[in-house]
Order: sequence, then C-alpha cells, then structure tokens
Amino acid sequence: MKRTGKKNRRKILNLLILGWTGITTIPFLSTVLRYTSPPERRGPMTGAVATTGDVPPNTGKIVSLGNRPVLLITTPDGGQRAFLANCTHLGCVVRYREEENDIFCACHNSVFDIEGNNISGPAPRPLPQLPIEIDNDNIIVTVS
Repeated sequence: MKRTGKKNRRKILNLLILGWTGITTIPFLSTVLRYTSPPERRGPMTGAVATTGDVPPNTGKIVSLGNRPVLLITTPDGGQRAFLANCTHLGCVVRYREEENDIFCACHNSVFDIEGNNISGPAPRPLPQLPIEIDNDNIIVTVS
C-alpha cells in the first residue's frame, strides 16, 4: 500500500508555511530597511514662510519649510533672524523666549543666544542660521 496522500499533504503544508513566512517577512524587512536608511536629501528649499507683520519686534515664531521647522526671530531692535528650529542636542524643537531674549530647548534645558550660539545645556553646537530675505514684507528663507 502506497502512502502518497500523506507525502502530498506534507508538501502542500510545507509550501503553505513557506509562502506565509515569505508574505509576512517581506513587509517587515521593508519597514526595517526604510527605518535604518537615511531619508533622501533633496536640494535646498526656498520659500516665503511668513510676513514681517507675523513676527513683531522681540518675538519668535515657528514655521515650516517643507518638512523642516524654522524659527523666525525679530530682535528687540527690529533685526530678522532665521534658524533651523531643531536643537543640536537631540533634535527637539526650540522656541524664542521674549523675557530672557534667548532661544530655549525645553527637552534638556539647552539655551542659545539670539545669534544661535549655545550658551548652556547639553547642546554641542550652535543652531544653524539660515539665509533670510525680506521681499515686499514677505520673509523668504532658504533651507539646505
């Protein structure tokens, strides 16, 4: 008496298990590869992010250009500055504090002056300052 029925069932089960393993492994590996590979860098982005009326003297405002947060500051004397708004320590978004006239990261208490220089806290580098232009009251910033 031949036992070909059991062998056929075993082959079918093995193929089903192999197929199911492949179907579930491919999306997992794809996700891991996307997570571990750096994001694609595109060229510099330039755009109007606010108007001068949006940022009165001695105030700051967080805006975005593409997917990057930008901190716009109008100093007490009316000067305009723009920085990448990610802290150089761990990338938290910083904010301008009018009372202290500085830039503050609430995650780990890093403090920067209004030139972007780190003056206290764990931040290892100054904030990257961005080129800024004023055109017909529009604040135009370039992020590279």
